[in-house]
Amino acid sequence: MGASFRRGALVGSARRIRRKPTSTREIRWARRECAPTMGAMSDALPAAAAENPSSLPARRRTLVVKMGSSSVTKQSGPDPVLLASALESAFGARALGWDVVLVSSGAVSSGRALFARSQDAPISPRLAAAVGQTVLMGFYRSVAELSGSLVAQILIGESDLASPRQMAHVAEAIRHALDAGVVPIVNGNDTIDSAGSDNDGVAGGLAMLLGADLLLLLTDVPGVFAGSIAEGVHLEELGITELRGIGVQKGGTGRGGIRSKLKAAELAAHNGVSTRIAGARTPEVILGAIDGPGPGTLVRAVHAHPAVEQRWISGVATSRGRVEINLEAERSIASGSSLFASGIKRVSGDFVGGDVIEVRALSGELLARGVSRVSSRLLTLVRALRVDEIARVFVAVLAHAADADPAAITSEGDRPQLTRALEYARALSFEHGRAVAMEIVSLFPAESIAALVGQGAAVEELVERYTRLVRTLAIIGNEQLAVFRD
Repeated sequence: MGASFRRGALVGSARRIRRKPTSTREIRWARRECAPTMGAMSDALPAAAAENPSSLPARRRTLVVKMGSSSVTKQSGPDPVLLASALESAFGARALGWDVVLVSSGAVSSGRALFARSQDAPISPRLAAAVGQTVLMGFYRSVAELSGSLVAQILIGESDLASPRQMAHVAEAIRHALDAGVVPIVNGNDTIDSAGSDNDGVAGGLAMLLGADLLLLLTDVPGVFAGSIAEGVHLEELGITELRGIGVQKGGTGRGGIRSKLKAAELAAHNGVSTRIAGARTPEVILGAIDGPGPGTLVRAVHAHPAVEQRWISGVATSRGRVEINLEAERSIASGSSLFASGIKRVSGDFVGGDVIEVRALSGELLARGVSRVSSRLLTLVRALRVDEIARVFVAVLAHAADADPAAITSEGDRPQLTRALEYARALSFEHGRAVAMEIVSLFPAESIAALVGQGAAVEELVERYTRLVRTLAIIGNEQLAVFRD
C-alpha cells in the first residue's frame, strides 16, 4: 500500500520561514483545484514503467528529467550539444507516448561563465542566475524553433514549494503545456531564493506532484557506484533500504551530488515513482530510459502513487527537519495513531509549527512525513518525556519567561530526561525563552496567560492543569501524518 492518510490530511500544511502555517482555506482550495489537474496526469504502475515501459497500456505517461549544472554547463558556459540532445529527445518521446518535463539546472554557472568573458570581478549568485537563465532559455528556444516546436519556462521558488496553492498552479501550467505539445523547462528560482535551489528535490517534488511514471536524474557520472567512481562497482539497481549506505560522490559545478539524488529517489519510491540516476552524456539517455534496457542505476518504487489530495504532505512539500522515534511509536503510527512526544528520541533541523518534517526509525529508515504542531526548539525540550513531565517543563518555561523562580518545579526523583529538559529550559536565552513561552501560550492560551500574569495559581496547580491539557497534545496528528506502509 502507499501512504496512509485520513480525511483532512492537508489541514495545516507547511509554509516556511517563521510565518503562520498555510491556512485551512488555502489548502482546501488546493485540494479542490489540484485534484482535477493532477488526476489527469499518469497514475499507474511505476515499477513496470521503469523495467519495461512498452508493456503498459497505451496511454500518455509522464517522465520528469533533471539535468544538473555539471552536465548542462562547461567552463565556457552552456553545453549546446547536450542541451539540444535533451530537448530533441523530449520531443521524440512524444511519439512513444511520453510527456517529458525538463528540470534544467545551470543558470548560475552559465551566468558566471558569461561574466568571466568580460570582467574579472566576482558577481553574486543571484545576478549570475538572472543572467544565466536567459542564456539557457535562449539555447532551448533556438533548438525548439528548428523543429517548429515550443518550450515553456517555469521558475519554482522556495515560496512556491511551501504553498499547496502555488504548486497547484504549477501543476496546472505544466498540464496545459503538455496538452499543447509544449515542453516545460523548469528551474529553481535562484535569483530570489536565499539559499539557492535543490533541483534534485524540485524534480522529485514535481514527479510526485504529477504522479509521474519515472524520474530521471542526470549527472556527470554514469550512475551510482559502490566505492569510488574510478575503482568501484557500478550498481544497476538499488533497493530502498540500501540508499543510506552509499558513500558521497560529488564533483563538477553543481550544488547537489549523489546524496541529494538518493534522497530524492528515496522519497519518490515511497510515493509511487521509480527513479533512474544516469550519466547525462550517455548516448540517447532519455529515450533509453523509456524504451530500452535503461541506463544508470534504478531505484524502484515500493508503494503505489498516493491519492492526489495526499501528495502534498507525502512527498511534495519540502521537509524542514526530522524526528527519530522508538519502536513503540513506530507501531503506534503504523496502526493509525498520532505521534506523541514520548516516542520521539531525536530531533534534527530548524522548523516551526506547521512545517512538514520526516519521521524516521532510529536506523534511519523513512517511516512517514507529517506536519509538526510545534517547533524544533520546543520539541527538543519535550522529546521522550511523559505527559506529567511535559507539563512541568511547560510551567518551567513560563516561569522563566515571567522572571519567576522555576526551582520549585524540580525534585530529587526526576528522571534524567526530565532533568535534562529542565536544565535546557533554564539555560534558554531571553529571546529563545520568550519564543518558546509564546509557542506554549499559542497551544493553550487561557491557561498560559494565567500562568504568566500570576493569577494566584500555585506551581502544583499549574502542573496539574497542563498535565490534563498535554494528554491530547500530539506532535503530529494522525490526520496530518502520511505513513508509508508495506
